[in-house]
Amino acid sequence: MKSAAFVLSNGMQAYVYPRPGLESVGIAIGVRYGSIDDRKEINGAAHYLEHMLFKGTARRTAQEIKQEIRDIGVNWNAFTTFETTVYYMQGYSVYFERMADILSDMITNSTLPEEEFELERGPVINEKLIHQDNPRFFFYDTFGKVLYKRHPAMRPVGGSRESIERTTRNDLLSIYNSYYTPKNMIAVVYGNVSVNEAKETLERHIGRFNRKYNKLRRKVANEPQVGRELTIRKENLKQARIGVGFKTLPCRKASMKEIVTLIVIGKILSFRLFDEVRDRSGLSYDPSANYYPFSTFGFIGAQAGAEPQKIGAVRKIMLDEMGKLGHGDITKDEVERAKLGLGIQYRMQRESTLDMVNSIASYALIMGSYKFVEELPDMVGRVSVGDVKTYCSKYISAKKCGIVVLKPS
Repeated sequence: MKSAAFVLSNGMQAYVYPRPGLESVGIAIGVRYGSIDDRKEINGAAHYLEHMLFKGTARRTAQEIKQEIRDIGVNWNAFTTFETTVYYMQGYSVYFERMADILSDMITNSTLPEEEFELERGPVINEKLIHQDNPRFFFYDTFGKVLYKRHPAMRPVGGSRESIERTTRNDLLSIYNSYYTPKNMIAVVYGNVSVNEAKETLERHIGRFNRKYNKLRRKVANEPQVGRELTIRKENLKQARIGVGFKTLPCRKASMKEIVTLIVIGKILSFRLFDEVRDRSGLSYDPSANYYPFSTFGFIGAQAGAEPQKIGAVRKIMLDEMGKLGHGDITKDEVERAKLGLGIQYRMQRESTLDMVNSIASYALIMGSYKFVEELPDMVGRVSVGDVKTYCSKYISAKKCGIVVLKPS
């Protein structure tokens, strides 16, 4: 898979991955701005702004954007994380030009219509309520509180109802005009399109966009790992949920070898928890673990749901397995199985133009490497048992983990 990187005339970085064997093409425009960049009092503004960019431009109303997309059968959406906001489209490759036109128009010419701003506050709040009502979102929304006391990763990506209600249209305009700038954004194209066609199309539709670059001033997390626990109680829950994990170095301070090894460790821990918590104990349906890398912070986290009276047993197993990893109780066989599973997963991902543009955009914004996703299967293959033991010892300690529990009141 050969990729091409170039800079548009306005200074925006662009990356193209031609895949002529596919019928679809994906295009994503990513912005280096996420929830950690919001002021505390308007936490969730980054996500609110994501919604508003679908609501009208100087050329198209919200209804016209929606109808054009429907007319060509495109899959389109966006997502906001702690450090990024990514807008994407995936469709039949013959419509690449129209997709690029519509997406670029939304990103560069949005008017954030006043009448739409108040209307959209309701859907933004209701999306937040969906997260609050679904225990599956509990870990990602609340785990930062137990890991960090100073870094803004302690706040949820979507904010709170109070902060969303406090956010004004001027707040969103300020973010949009300050940080949605060519040098703070990237464009990614993956699928059935040539490098030349993609380059000319991007230059035509977004290369003339210009806006003063405002550098983000982010603080890197610098808080030691300590044992800390938070219990949240909520009415009418049928299932309790637990999250356990540890801080890691932020990507900007970690080596590529460390980052890739932590991905493998996340897979090993996930396999172990599935075997022990679900298959051998029958306590949970969905135990899992993962490594969450960001440029200013990072963490390894595991989570599981269980009947309230059994959450203590789940907790014990999770801590036992983490203790074993921290003490180097790791076999070559399980490392190889984790590497094999990840390698196949990442190679299969190359068949999805949607997954690829979103992954490439996210990693390029966070890590500054557009080739990371492309090279990941081979890098995973080079991880050794010694590497895994080294970084398990560095980060994992059952006595110093962060724990967050959701229980019925």
